[in-house]
This record gives sequence, C-alpha cells and structure tokens, in this order.
Amino acid sequence: MIRARGAAAGAVLTTLFLLAPIARAQYTPGGMGAPGGMQPPQPMGQEPKEEGPAEEAPEEDTKPADQEPLQGYPDQDRRKLQVFEIDGYLRLRADYMHDFFLGQGYTQVQTKDAYGNPTWGLPPFPVPLECARPTSNGAAPENIAGNAAGTACPQKNIGGANLRLRLEPTLNISDQVRVHAQFDVLDNTVLGSTPDTLAGINGYNRPDATAGTNTMASSTASPSGFLYNTQDAPEVGQNGYVSSVRAKRAWAEIDSEFGSLRFGRMPWHWGRGLAYNDGGCPDCDVGTTVDRVMALTQLYGHQVAVSWDLGPQGYTAGQLSLGRNSPDGYPYDLSQNDDVEQFTASILRRDNPVQLKERVDRGEPVLNYGLQVVYRALGAVARPTTTANQASDATGMLAGAQPLTPEQIQQAQPFNGFSFTPDIWAKFYYKALTVEFEGIGVFGKIDNPGYLAVDNHAVTLRQLGWVVASELKLYRESFFVGLETGGATGDQAEDPGQYLNYRWKFVQQPSGDHAINDFHFSPDYHVDEILFRHIMGTVTNAIYIKPQAAYWFDLGRSRAIGLNGSIIYSMAQVPVSTPGNSINYGVEADLGATYRNTGEGIYGGATWGILLPMGALDRPTSLWGTANASDASTAQVLRVFMGVRF
Repeated sequence: MIRARGAAAGAVLTTLFLLAPIARAQYTPGGMGAPGGMQPPQPMGQEPKEEGPAEEAPEEDTKPADQEPLQGYPDQDRRKLQVFEIDGYLRLRADYMHDFFLGQGYTQVQTKDAYGNPTWGLPPFPVPLECARPTSNGAAPENIAGNAAGTACPQKNIGGANLRLRLEPTLNISDQVRVHAQFDVLDNTVLGSTPDTLAGINGYNRPDATAGTNTMASSTASPSGFLYNTQDAPEVGQNGYVSSVRAKRAWAEIDSEFGSLRFGRMPWHWGRGLAYNDGGCPDCDVGTTVDRVMALTQLYGHQVAVSWDLGPQGYTAGQLSLGRNSPDGYPYDLSQNDDVEQFTASILRRDNPVQLKERVDRGEPVLNYGLQVVYRALGAVARPTTTANQASDATGMLAGAQPLTPEQIQQAQPFNGFSFTPDIWAKFYYKALTVEFEGIGVFGKIDNPGYLAVDNHAVTLRQLGWVVASELKLYRESFFVGLETGGATGDQAEDPGQYLNYRWKFVQQPSGDHAINDFHFSPDYHVDEILFRHIMGTVTNAIYIKPQAAYWFDLGRSRAIGLNGSIIYSMAQVPVSTPGNSINYGVEADLGATYRNTGEGIYGGATWGILLPMGALDRPTSLWGTANASDASTAQVLRVFMGVRF
C-alpha cells in the first residue's frame, strides 16, 4: 500500500506540474493579458501605436548577399546565462575547549554500551585521554571509585583545527533548466589527523600491533608520528572512515510557464531553520538533505509546493554481496514495506529582497508567512538474523560483520508508524524592527516501536519546538539589539550513564512510558557556543532566553569590523531527565569580533564563551551516591575562524 501511494504521488506531482498554467490563468489577476482577453499585453516600455493610414513601404535594401548578417544558430535564445557557475567557501576553524566535561568523570552508575552490555557510566562529554579511565568492563570498575568528580584528570583542555572546502557548481542548460550539485573536500578534516604514519588500518591492511613485540605498529614509511613526512589524503580503509571528497547533493530545477519541477537529492530549508536547515551558513556542519520530487507554482502571490520524499528504503542490493559483486549494475530495493514514505505540502508568502526593502523604506508594515505540513509513514522494518558472521548481543541487537545475502535478513516485521508535522513560520517587518516566529509540532503513533521501547508497546509522538526572535536596527543600521527565546519539549526517559550529547546516546522508553516527547532543533541552528552546540548537541528538553547586541564599524569599500555579545539563560523543560533533576541548566556568555570584506569574500574573527552551570548539570549525592556525586564546573571555549566565500 505504501509503495502504491508513492507511485500515486508521482502521478499527482506530474499532474500538478502540467495543470499549473490552468491554475495560474484562473487565479492570477490579469492572467489573460490585455482587457478583453484577445490581445497580448504590451511589452514594458512600449506604447501602443495610434491607428491611421498605412505608412509607405521603405525602399528595398540592395546590399550584396555576401554582406548579409549570418543566421543565428538553432535555439540561440535558450542560453543567455553563464553556462557554468560555481559557489562555495573555504573555511578554517580552530577551537580550544576547556573543561567541556564539567569536571565530572566516569561513574559506577550502571548503563549499557553500544551493544547492550553492562558498563560504567560516562562523563557528560568525552574527557581528554590523559584522564583516568576504567580498566575493566562492568557495572563497578575498580579504579574510578572516588574519582568520579574528575579530580584524577591532570588535563582539562582539548583543541584542534579543522578545514572544509565546499563546492556548489551549477550547470545552466538554459534559462529555464539548471542542474545543481554540492561537494565537500576535506570535509571537517582535523588538521594534522592524516599523517603518513597512519597509512593503513592496524590489524586490517597492516600487521596488528598487539600480535607480538616485534610487530610494526605503524606505517613502514613513518613508523612514528614524530617522524612523519607528509599529510595523506583521507581515505576509507586507510586512515579513517570518511573520504577526501564527499558528494552530498545533486538535483535539477526546471522552470516554465507551467510552474517549476525539482527532483534529486537536494537541500531542505524552511522558515528560520529551526528543524529543517540546509546548513548553508559558513559555520554550519550538517544540513538537512532530502531525496525529493517537488512541483511548485504561484497563486495570488503565494508559492504553493507539494513533494514526494523518499525516506530510508531499508536494505538494498548494494549493501549485500549482490551489489558488491556488481557495483556498477542496476540498484535494487529488496523490500517495499520497509520504505519510509513522506509527503510534504507548503504555502509560502515571501517578498523578494528588492520589494521588501522598498516597502520597509516607505514605512509599510510587512508580514511574510508560511505553513508546511509533512506526513511520514512506515509499515514494517527488516532486521538481520543471527548468523555465523553476526553475533547477537545482550539486547538481541546484532554486532560485527553485516549480512551478505538476502537469506541473512529476516522478513519485514510490523512497525506501523505515522506522523504529521505542521510547521508555522512568520516574519514581521516595520521600519527598524523585525520579529520572527517559527513553531513546529510532531504528532503521531507507532504501534510496534521495537528497539524504541523496552516493552515494545505502542507509543505516541507529541513533540513541540518554537522560537521567537526580534531585532532592532539603530544608528544608521550599525547597531543591532535583539531578544530571542525558544524551547523544545523533553521526555522523562533517561539514562544518566550516557553522554549528554543527543547524537552520542540512545535511550529506550521504559516500561509504562508510552510517549516520545523530546524534540530536537537542527544541530545547525546555533544558539550558543558551549552548552547546546557541543555538550548537548542541540536544543532539546530546554527553554532559553537570549538577549544579544552587535555593532558594526564601517571601514569603507565593503569592509567592516563587528563586535557582538550575548547572554543565554537556559532551563530544563522536564527536570527529571537532567543529571541533577533540577530546572536550571545555567548561564552562558559569548563575546566575539568579526572582520568581513564582502567585496573580496574574506571573513575572519574570534569568539570566547563561558558557561556557568547550575543544578540541572550537577550530580547530587541524593541521586548519585557519595562516590559519584560532584558539582558541575565552569566550561570555556576560544574559537578562531577564517575563510573565503566565492
């Protein structure tokens, strides 16, 4: 049924694309041309000629034939733009992070590792390698008793620099047809992380260093990092898990009098970027990418769009020996029921920048707004079986080698999940004041959640996220003051022995808890520099208030220096799921200075931040016991960044 709905969606999108001109003619004022509907409108800047007697025909030109201008080539008018364009940036970021683990180390609080085995409790954030660590697995490792506060850690700082070259080429087939792509070269590669001493994976394509005392542990070219000769390119299977060049997006856009059609793997951005954020900012890391077929048209000054999105498709032949034996062959999706189907509809009113500036300069109040609704459904999931090359762990999940043949994958098991996600956005402009709002909700149900719930009982989805941000431009638009507040719902389910970063932990719903309520902002929606961006990974189970200000000194010739500062007070939406079962996360202050030259595309600057944690990040004795209790300590960060945009 889901696949049938997907095929039907494709037909609907095609129909909408073809019927768009009818809708435009019916609903757009003046869509029939000049009054009376029989004559086309006059081109701009031309006046209709007065009626009268016919003019005398001009004398024939008697130029020789060899002086006639050459005929244009076929379809000469199709291509008026530059055929190939490329945008992007090169950036370098250096971070010096102090005490991001908040002075708290490993604990004896029992938790489970990635395979479900009992293990020690983890610190809030990874500690430096110089800190004391457990030497045995289990619920009570012997060497951390009394050291949970991190007092046995002589080093509290970590730091490094990373690089990214982003390339976004555009191929203009014509004025109406474009093909876009996005490539990242050395994508967030830590500088100095791929020396020739790491040429090869230990125990995989070079001898295992633990096999014997005479076994060489490093590359024969440079057996020690101290003796390295060069930095190698990152390569999967050689010195890391990410390739040097990553192709992230590729999509086409087709415009015509019928509307617009887009298809491929493309960026997804909506509103302020609260949940769907394309990651286009120079300091972004992830970005929302969607596989989509979309049709768009204009009705009464509103952009109307519908799309069919292809979510996770489950196992494909390319993930098994079928695809590995024929990597260039036709790809096959091995099941229809385990495909996540998604349909999106939106209506948007947004003035173009020129019209917006003109209306604001005239003192008019301007309101832009939009509504997006996303429907998602999944009928079943397919899980691999326990085989000779796959061992079952303590929770029944599988670890080790991946399945090689379809026989090593179970038949799809029922999941029966669906969700509706409405997202409202509005932005109000009046003279020097701007106020923007975005609110999103996720509502749905999963009948057979599987690993998501301990008892596999049906769960409901009730999640909310919101942001209200204001900005006031003062003193010739050089001084900016603003106030932002936002929040994301939380959930009672917790595992105090895991990291606080949501991307590094997985918490099952306990027995009797039949609702998943924790909402996550996009990790590319940056609120601060320490708590939400790094320690927690994003805004979740939180409410924050952020006053901020910035002043830009105009240096002329498109150059400027800016000073900015902000204070963020944050508290928990569900205190019981914080380490300290308290409401207050803490207060963070961030100060920065930035230089920019928009004419040359150059920018750079520095940022310093300090987090003063409060009770929600503490480990009180009443909850953690004497051996594991500790108060969270102050964290700081110093960032330096520079880049070139083109």
